[in-house]
Amino acid sequence: MPRRMALTGHPHTYALEVRTTLDLPLLAGDGDAEAILVELERVRLAFDARCFAFAVAPACLRLVLSHRAAGSDDDAGLRARWLAAGGGDIPAERLYARLTSLSGFMQTLLQRTTRACNRRHGSRGSRWAARYRSCLLADDTATLAAIAWAERTAPGWALVSSRDQHETRPTPGTPVTLSAPPLVAGPDGELLPTGDAPPGLMPPGSDERQAWLDRFCDALGPVAIAAYGEAIAHGWALGKPESLAECISRLGRVGGRGRSRVARDLADELGLCGVWG
Repeated sequence: MPRRMALTGHPHTYALEVRTTLDLPLLAGDGDAEAILVELERVRLAFDARCFAFAVAPACLRLVLSHRAAGSDDDAGLRARWLAAGGGDIPAERLYARLTSLSGFMQTLLQRTTRACNRRHGSRGSRWAARYRSCLLADDTATLAAIAWAERTAPGWALVSSRDQHETRPTPGTPVTLSAPPLVAGPDGELLPTGDAPPGLMPPGSDERQAWLDRFCDALGPVAIAAYGEAIAHGWALGKPESLAECISRLGRVGGRGRSRVARDLADELGLCGVWG
């Protein structure tokens, strides 16, 4: 079993960032950003993944994504999802490995967006850098912090996710179906991450999700959001100490091999730590 499958908390939710080759502009004309989102939705459906946030810039793509690291569908179900999203015929074993892999998701997404962009402009060649950046989000609090990073630190970007426009079925120009943020409201109206809240509290309705998330992000403030961005951009994981403890112990230095994982307190009101190393 791959090591990351054995982690605790939310081991398969990630903040992702990928840049273009040499930071060259990817968006050369009207509709290019929307075309990227069309391909993102097709790949999301094939992988049965959940997208919490996105931001598209001329030379960069950010995602907050939860993927399935174990498949519950049988071979026929997996193949049906893959073919419905425009995939080709792949042997069942290879298809399962791809659809339960974060690297498989990103490889598929970047290949498809490159092909779509090349078709639109009659060009050829790779558009994206060879590597993407991923940061493990160990709990709901870290997921909310990553959503704030993705959406609040992308001023002037071509497209940034908004639940007011991206709710239920995609519409032309706003094609990605967003998952609800992990937020609930306490009896006094205080907004809490779902994982930190007592049972029985209600999540926002579909028409309230963006307003609740905006309130939560406004309360964080720009200094805390910048600290989360620093941890995501340079660290390996983000979360509360209790969420990260077992992750660090499982992936830390063992018998003198591997890299040490060190949690750094971000000194924020949510009590999050970034893991460097």
